[in-house]
Amino acid sequence: MHTMSPARQDQMRAELNQLVQRWARQLDEATPDDDGQADASATPDPAARRRSQLARMTAGEHMRELLAGLIAKSAADATLYGAGYPELGEAVGISRQAARKRWPHLAAALGGRRARSWKQPPGGVGWATDSSLGYPGG
Repeated sequence: MHTMSPARQDQMRAELNQLVQRWARQLDEATPDDDGQADASATPDPAARRRSQLARMTAGEHMRELLAGLIAKSAADATLYGAGYPELGEAVGISRQAARKRWPHLAAALGGRRARSWKQPPGGVGWATDSSLGYPGG
């Protein structure tokens, strides 16, 4: 996984927070321009503050769904260009086994493609089917 410096992580967190704020304002015009911290003095009306925080939650959940879809599509596309479970896992900081659990639907695509391109193991006789052969390097 590509590691980021703490400063870059803070910058990305701030940018994401700004985006959440913008989405929340679109969902609820009463959402204040703040950093999301609960401050009773910023909005005297508790109902408005509650709506504001609920709008932030809604915006955050929409983002999570969109990002999950983007990651899944990127994983599927990466397999088209030869990436396997080890590379997919490394990209998001998980093991190969965890990547296989996270994207089980890619197993057929990975196994099928590799099986069709597999010829013969060194010093042996082999054949290819649409299933994963489990041959190292195949």
